[in-house]
Amino acid sequence: MARLPSVEKGTQFAEALWNDTSGIILPYVTVMLVAIVGLSVLALDGARLMSLQTQLQNGADALALAGAAELDRLPDAEIRARTAIQHLLSNSTLFGSNKNRTVAVSDIKFYTRLPTNDASPMSAGKLATSSTNARFVSVTIRPVTIPTLLPAAFLSGTNAITSGASAVAGFDQVVCGVTPIYVCNPYEAPGMTSDQATEALQHAAANAADQARLIRLRQHDENTPYAAADYGFLNSPTLGSDDASLIDAIAVLRPPVCFRQRGVNLRQGLVRSAREGFNVRFDIYEEAMSDRSDSSNYRPALNVRKGYVIPIDEGNQNACASRRGANWPIGSPPDQVTGLPLDGTWPDFSNMGEGNWDLNTYWRVNHQGKAPALEDGSGNIVATSRYRVYRYEIEHGLVGDVSQGGESGAPACYTGDDLTRIPDRRILHAAIINCQSVPSMDDTQANVPVAAFGKFFLTLPLQRLQTDLYVELVGLVQPGDGVSFDVVQLYR
Repeated sequence: MARLPSVEKGTQFAEALWNDTSGIILPYVTVMLVAIVGLSVLALDGARLMSLQTQLQNGADALALAGAAELDRLPDAEIRARTAIQHLLSNSTLFGSNKNRTVAVSDIKFYTRLPTNDASPMSAGKLATSSTNARFVSVTIRPVTIPTLLPAAFLSGTNAITSGASAVAGFDQVVCGVTPIYVCNPYEAPGMTSDQATEALQHAAANAADQARLIRLRQHDENTPYAAADYGFLNSPTLGSDDASLIDAIAVLRPPVCFRQRGVNLRQGLVRSAREGFNVRFDIYEEAMSDRSDSSNYRPALNVRKGYVIPIDEGNQNACASRRGANWPIGSPPDQVTGLPLDGTWPDFSNMGEGNWDLNTYWRVNHQGKAPALEDGSGNIVATSRYRVYRYEIEHGLVGDVSQGGESGAPACYTGDDLTRIPDRRILHAAIINCQSVPSMDDTQANVPVAAFGKFFLTLPLQRLQTDLYVELVGLVQPGDGVSFDVVQLYR
């Protein structure tokens, strides 16, 4: 009897199913599935930890940079840095328990020097003792804990992992396009520490009465110890080492130099012909600068009144040939010409006057009237500095007033164009150094730290064989002055 086709097909299917062994892998898959899922969860926990660490490190970096940006060596620098750090971030991390997700600071420390080796702990560095020597800030973030997805507790592990972060940032001020000159802090007294000297400088720079005191800067002789109000010149790899290159850098509008507050290199030796560069600012072009009067890169200040007598040549006045008169800067007779006078009294053995200069005579001779009561931006009467008078003459259109001796403040020798008021050519930007308290100042002139970069107003031109500069301290270089660039960077 023949089999029915349907019965035969059913029998073949049953035999094939019975003999099929390909499902033998299923037990292995079942065992491996646990490991695969476990590794996947572990990878996910690792990714969450790495993301948390990245968020915390980004936060620490941002906080350190915000704090370092305030370390400008001023007395309240550390206070401002702490405020910037504590108020910069209030963000939460993506991960972490609900009670412990906010990015918060656990420790802030200020340093004046970092460890010499990056592998060394921060404890190997030197902590700052005040805001004036705080150059670096270390910020540590409070650790954040996240629960793991992998139930590690079943394997005697932990169900949570913790991550933290820290960063170190520092501040340095760089000035570019300035005269390569340094000044020994005029307000540093013997026995002061460097911090005390810097604080005295900062106080004077903010005090109107101190700004009115005339300072006599004397070019430093390398054979004598450094003293307050000494000055000298700076080396730069972009300048030549000869005197001609230095004189040109003193005279030119924007010298091709940059200097860091962290340290400058001093140039050795006297430069007696430096006056040729300084006097360009007073519309005096002589010797090395005699052929620069037609170049806008060597233009004088807008106001060059200096108390010079103008000679009469064949019945014509030749203002470009003017020379100082007797008893200069207040001429003789005193009702003819006068430059900005010296202070009336100078303490014994001091390079700084008392600020009591004869404004009334200056104003009467040059403007035939009574001197104005100068005010600050808030309408308050302030101590009258020569710089305020100089700016007042410019801003009120009085530069062209002619004295009885024939002198005005308008340049007469300069023949170039672009006689603009920016930058102010009678302002010298100088590196101010605490020469008496810097260690080994007399032994090395390399990488000398700068207390601050200052702005000095040049009150009078220099005479032949003269190296002394008569200046007033206008203030310290700040962002916005056109020469200062703040460098804030991460170190760790």
